[in-house]
Amino acid sequence: MRVSASLDYAIRAMIELAAATPAGRPVKADEIAARQAIPSRFLAQLLAELRRAELVSSSRGYAGGYWLAVPAEQIT
Repeated sequence: MRVSASLDYAIRAMIELAAATPAGRPVKADEIAARQAIPSRFLAQLLAELRRAELVSSSRGYAGGYWLAVPAEQIT
């Protein structure tokens, strides 16, 4: 099975967010990009697409970031 780079990056970003959800804190896109070696500009596009799909929520500002909009167990 071939998986596109964008799908691979999106899945890795969602896994990062799922791991941070129990801590209850938003994760900055720069942190995800650095940990997963994803180009930050490309990650921003992916996160916007995931937000439009209502899988991810976001908040702006100093304490802002991204988090899962639905429980990880419900994402298939």
